[in-house]
Amino acid sequence: MLVNHNKWMSFAILQGLRSKGATGKNPPVGCVIIKNNILLSYGRTGFSGRPHAEEEAIRNVLEKKKLIGSTMYVTLEPCAHKNNKGLSCAEQIHKSGIKEVFVSCIDPDPRTNNKGIKYLKKRGIKVYENFMNDKASKLYKGFFSRVLKKRPYVSLKIACSLDGKIALKNKKSKWITNKMSRSYGHFLRSQYDAILTSSSTILNDNPRMDCRLNGLEKRSPTKIILDRYLKVSSEYNIYNSPNKNDIFLYSVSEMSRHLIENEFVKKITVDKNLTDENFFKFIFNDLANKGINNLLIETGSILNTLLLSLKLVDEIVIFRSGNIIGNDGFSFVNSLNFTEINELSNYKISYLRSFQDDIIEIRNLSK
Repeated sequence: MLVNHNKWMSFAILQGLRSKGATGKNPPVGCVIIKNNILLSYGRTGFSGRPHAEEEAIRNVLEKKKLIGSTMYVTLEPCAHKNNKGLSCAEQIHKSGIKEVFVSCIDPDPRTNNKGIKYLKKRGIKVYENFMNDKASKLYKGFFSRVLKKRPYVSLKIACSLDGKIALKNKKSKWITNKMSRSYGHFLRSQYDAILTSSSTILNDNPRMDCRLNGLEKRSPTKIILDRYLKVSSEYNIYNSPNKNDIFLYSVSEMSRHLIENEFVKKITVDKNLTDENFFKFIFNDLANKGINNLLIETGSILNTLLLSLKLVDEIVIFRSGNIIGNDGFSFVNSLNFTEINELSNYKISYLRSFQDDIIEIRNLSK
């Protein structure tokens, strides 16, 4: 019987996408189990990271004997470290009787890196490595960045006019983009572990920085606030979300008496003598240590310019309307002080979609 392996792995990738942004520090993994070209089960990484996708897929098969001789498709190498019952995913696969496993991406986590695959092979399970790796690896940009580079994968979100303006000179910016774009922007937030903004953006716009789509409210990202000089009081919306999740506040100021009424604010002091580059390296490294894989940044032109000039942005997400503002508005980026064309950063387009008259572009930094 001819089996369409691409079809089943694509289904597994879809499962991984469904859990993106909701798996804590663990990567979003999708898993599918078939037998005789018929779907037996599927699973994805659970909320906050447990159960793992393979464990979920195996558990969903009520008649365990059906697993004997079956095939598994999984987007990331099965883990070799134990769960709370003392079993790794690799061990669970072996015990189930699954005969072959298609794996898209190798896990860089040293607890598993190639160990899961070696474990399966030693026990006679046929393993196909790097299957559809080019498609599945997009799920793990953040996880790979955190594990290998000790920093999250950084995406900069911009909502602007056709000519790249984010507000009028009088600072009015509601609404440059349309309702469909704004709704997709909320969905985008649900797929990130954390969202970072600055005190200037909060003071100007008083945003909530959460996901307000029905059914996805609990998928709002962790809030990260850069407030060097403690200008933002507890009265602003960002500190008054109904979801009482931790908010991480970074400042160079003394914070012992700041926001003492808000127990959910975790304060991190940054050395005021650090250069801008080292300031952000400290923050990104600290976020990685906290398990943040994917970081979304929504802020104004000053911080946009600084991050782009330091080449700390991995991806730009631009929601562009059909309006033209001209010199009556603020650009999303200011002078980057480049003097040669070959010094310029190049962001290659990876995704393009229209929302009525608006367009969303996703561009990734060329290495």
